[in-house]
Amino acid sequence: MPRIDSAIKLKDGRTLSYAMLGDPNGRELLYLHGGMSSRLDINFADELLQDLNVKFIAPDRPGIGDSDRQIGRTLSDWAADARELLLALNLKNLPVLGWSLGGPYALACGSLLSDRITRVGTIGGVGPLDHKGAVEDLGLLEDRILLSWPESLLHLLSPAGIFFKFYSPSKMKSELLRAVKEGPDYEIIDALSLEDATAFAYEAIKQGFEGTLDDYLALRKPWGFEVGSIQTEVKMWQGTEDHLCPVSSAKILAARLPNVELILVENSGHFLLHRHLREVVKALFSNEN
Repeated sequence: MPRIDSAIKLKDGRTLSYAMLGDPNGRELLYLHGGMSSRLDINFADELLQDLNVKFIAPDRPGIGDSDRQIGRTLSDWAADARELLLALNLKNLPVLGWSLGGPYALACGSLLSDRITRVGTIGGVGPLDHKGAVEDLGLLEDRILLSWPESLLHLLSPAGIFFKFYSPSKMKSELLRAVKEGPDYEIIDALSLEDATAFAYEAIKQGFEGTLDDYLALRKPWGFEVGSIQTEVKMWQGTEDHLCPVSSAKILAARLPNVELILVENSGHFLLHRHLREVVKALFSNEN
């Protein structure tokens, strides 16, 4: 089906926007976008999801896309928003999948929405930042800045992030190619249309840069749950050639989770979902009750 964009009103009056794509009558999966991104980063998957008889529900986190900002939000705040979305759509017993910075938000759902979430999937997911090298090992300079510089300074500088709005699509795509440097991610992004390679980034800063900044700052605050206490099954996919979120960090996170499978995907990087979506989705629905 063509992507359907919609929104709900949360109990506190905020708007939470989301997209639906794939098979309108298919099994539902909650998809959580990456950092400096939006619900549009999964647009490429629509045709394959129809073939798999799966429908993705892809919300924008607060301050991103058309979702109203929530100042000072935390990961547990996000789980509360996700609960309201699932209740509004009458959804339960579904998996959640988080890509990149969406990984911690997916873990929050696995911990705090275990009555509705059957399984958690992460792809190149960021883990807790409480171990040596957690930030320094990230491959993207912007990630390291947003996760380490003083919060007051980042808020002061955040208006500069809006300059990305004025990049041409070709310039925006070239910046993304620069970030991934080489290898399978470069090949994937280079083959994308300008729209598929850039629309999600423009949407991320539609309201300004503060929502994206909030997305990162939430990882620096207490998460509101212990990773080691997550009983929901977690499947972690990690590309062996991921230059943005390294394999070493994925192994540290996996060692803390009590019910986890770490799947190392050879010859793949941070954007492995573009080539491995079918197997990821099938695994998240396997042996479904």
